[in-house]
Amino acid sequence: MREKRRVFFLTALLIMLAAQPVHAAANSGTFGAKSVIAMDFASGKILYEENADQQIPPASLTKVLTLYLAFEAIQQHRLSLTDTVLVTPEATHAGGSRMNIRPGERVIVREIMKGIAVASGNDACVALAQHLSGTADYQPFVNAMNAKARELGMASTVFKNPNGMPAEGQVTTARDMLRLSAQYLRRFPQALTFHSMTTYVHNNHNHRNANRLLNTYEGVDGLKTGYVCASGYNNVVTAKRGDTRIVAVVLGARSAGARALASRRLLDIAFERQHQGQYLAVLDGPKGRVSAAPAAAPAPAVAQAPAQAADPDLHAARQLADLRASQVRPSADKEAALREAPAAADESPFKLLQRKNGRREYAIQVNSFQSRQKAQRRAQHLEKKGLPVKVVATRLGGSKWYRVLVGPYADIDAAKKTRDKLARGAVSEQ
Repeated sequence: MREKRRVFFLTALLIMLAAQPVHAAANSGTFGAKSVIAMDFASGKILYEENADQQIPPASLTKVLTLYLAFEAIQQHRLSLTDTVLVTPEATHAGGSRMNIRPGERVIVREIMKGIAVASGNDACVALAQHLSGTADYQPFVNAMNAKARELGMASTVFKNPNGMPAEGQVTTARDMLRLSAQYLRRFPQALTFHSMTTYVHNNHNHRNANRLLNTYEGVDGLKTGYVCASGYNNVVTAKRGDTRIVAVVLGARSAGARALASRRLLDIAFERQHQGQYLAVLDGPKGRVSAAPAAAPAPAVAQAPAQAADPDLHAARQLADLRASQVRPSADKEAALREAPAAADESPFKLLQRKNGRREYAIQVNSFQSRQKAQRRAQHLEKKGLPVKVVATRLGGSKWYRVLVGPYADIDAAKKTRDKLARGAVSEQ
């Protein structure tokens, strides 16, 4: 009898152990994440989704809304990129990822926003929220976040703080994050200037962007990663190829590597379905099967982003995504579209180039190298100074060269002004 009980116990234990991986796989979904969704930015068509309405803590994806409100305040002339933020001790006590600001330090808004977008600075979020609230208590800013979330239709989202640090009741969904990110890019396309930066330095601390797809997946130029224990690894990512921009959300991946892999797979599927004319539904529209879009049905109108005030650091940022894509896999026609050949190793740098694409865009060739690593190091040095930079591969005289280009600039005078600063060594002016 005792032997029978032992066999029964072992059998039950094996059944329970065998059931565990199945349960975990069900929670992690097809992509190794709890929730995913992808959309064609121009039409609002949902190309793929899985558990997109499951509530999950947003983690640092919260910072997309914090930056949204900052850009909105700039647009409404309540804030300027050159305003000074006085850092409080409370801001520097924020845990998690930090920009490394110091108590009593005065930091301009532009640098605070870079620290949020690139370094994912929890301290920077608190400092900015306090500045916009006008008090050390940032609750008015959090109230504004939730009001904006309701305005954007984020019905399943609640924010408790400006940086996404763990807080009871702070939740979102992949679909809500898609709504926020799409509207953020429509209203403030210049934000990609910050989100596409791979590194950022403040107070001698070098911060690397946690978005692994920058410079490794063709066309990726943003947007934001995040992690807390309660959610897992989250990501909002956007990529543009040709005239197609995809916005995708991954929530609850098991690791940073799994998050990057899920984001890649989701973008691959989204680009393929968009190319084939397949989609599930239109965001906030009636749901349907994955099928070819009716030929007679026009794409839903997408509101154009309002014109933004000119700013030296944000000039021509709408074109940045087009050029960032070639940093990974440059196309032959884009290379042919530059009027000047790349400089030989002994030529003077800072050559002004114009693209033959009918849009009169200008770029500055700073250097050309036969070593990709040297070109990337030079590009990273310029990126740290706030310049939009790309590395483009080309062939000259049977050899492969890597060109370091600064731009694009829609205005030749602006391009010349930057070129002159580069020549004078004055690129530290931000």
